[in-house]
Amino acid sequence: MHVRTLDSLSLKIHSFLKHVGVSTDPAHSDAAALVSYFEKEYGLSLMGFLESEWLNEQLGRDETSEDFLFARDVLDPERRKAFDADLALLLSR
Repeated sequence: MHVRTLDSLSLKIHSFLKHVGVSTDPAHSDAAALVSYFEKEYGLSLMGFLESEWLNEQLGRDETSEDFLFARDVLDPERRKAFDADLALLLSR
């Protein structure tokens, strides 16, 4: 028998899936099953949304951690203008 420990969010997801009749495999992520359920049930494309949210979160972290500024500092000076333009495009929301 496979035993797994669930945190509160995982437990909520697992309970929801059980409630709607989706059997889950302990070897796989309940979060993936949840995304799959909403995609199949409602025709939603959640992966694109989740990827977008993840990207925005990562960019927000990078903006505040000044990682991009460090990268800019190590560039050749003649490349910084193009780098700044690319960064502005990437970070525009």
